[in-house]
Amino acid sequence: MKFEHPHFQERLEKRNVSMRQVLDVIKNGEPVGGPKLDQWGDWRIKLYRKTAGRKVQVVVAVKENHFDLVTVI
Repeated sequence: MKFEHPHFQERLEKRNVSMRQVLDVIKNGEPVGGPKLDQWGDWRIKLYRKTAGRKVQVVVAVKENHFDLVTVI
């Protein structure tokens, strides 16, 4: 898992979501819709979970050996 992407970091701060909440969504969340192929050839999936009293969605891009955190909604 990688989360160095500036967009992801900006969204964490803007939406006041903690990394702990993100990890909870990744570990225990439910998919929203199906995976979608993006313009870079990666499969993206949106995960949802109510965590720490808030509804949080996390978009991940699935790579060959890992996944990247794309954004927080």
